[in-house]
Amino acid sequence: MIERIMAQPIFMFTRVALSALITASAGIMMISFLYLAWTFVEDVYDALTREPIDMTNVDLYSHIQPITVTATKRPID
Repeated sequence: MIERIMAQPIFMFTRVALSALITASAGIMMISFLYLAWTFVEDVYDALTREPIDMTNVDLYSHIQPITVTATKRPID
């Protein structure tokens, strides 16, 4: 009895659609994994081939700027 019901076209379509959805999700996850792996390897390669930085000439506090006073005293009228 259940075999006859499950053999109807709507259930066949549902199974095919679900299989396609699962396959597409797995493909998206695989492409995302490959992209992340590619960018990780690229970053590591760039870090290994970069020339070392001379740390004696680096401003460690570049976000702190000196205050420049440009105000002039107004005369008393």
